[in-house]
Amino acid sequence: GRKENELAIKDAQDAQTAVSDAISVLKDFYKSSGGMEKAAFELVQRSKAPVKLPETPSSWDSEYTSVADPAAQPEGIVTVLEKVSADFAQMESDTNAQEASDQEAYDEDMKSCKIEKARRIQEAEMK
Repeated sequence: GRKENELAIKDAQDAQTAVSDAISVLKDFYKSSGGMEKAAFELVQRSKAPVKLPETPSSWDSEYTSVADPAAQPEGIVTVLEKVSADFAQMESDTNAQEASDQEAYDEDMKSCKIEKARRIQEAEMK
């Protein structure tokens, strides 16, 4: 019903906000660590030399350099979260459309019932 639709819409909006925040944090992290390319307008900071990790390190003495491209299709984490965000947006849109359709059907049904009620009252009065 209407209450469930309102809750679903609110959940979808909250989820979109949370996923968008997560994407922003991840993009900032990957851009600062070199895992993602920065846009031309972003400040580029380069380290002295690229990080080289030994095959079997005894301890980690450098920053995280990321294992995979976070924006790679289809399994990069940023790509996955963008897809999840799009799914929540679609869910919100579908729920809004369903709510509008349900309201239209309800209004039409109520109109039909009022007409039928008026017809029956008039019929009863004529008897």
